[in-house]
Amino acid sequence: MNYDIDEKETSLDNMGDSLLEAMRLCVEDSRPTDAKSILNEWVVDGRDPMDGEYEFIFLPNNTLIN
Repeated sequence: MNYDIDEKETSLDNMGDSLLEAMRLCVEDSRPTDAKSILNEWVVDGRDPMDGEYEFIFLPNNTLIN
């Protein structure tokens, strides 16, 4: 499956939104360590990938191949 720019951007937006929601729920549930762990999955080496140039690797979806 070839990803175009819109599909990649949508995937990244969905991932960011999902992680943000998971962090919010952890904070509401008084689990700050879990929230920080989720944050560390997104922000690597102090760099938020949405703040600048950052390269994500998209692998082909082999589940659709016969």
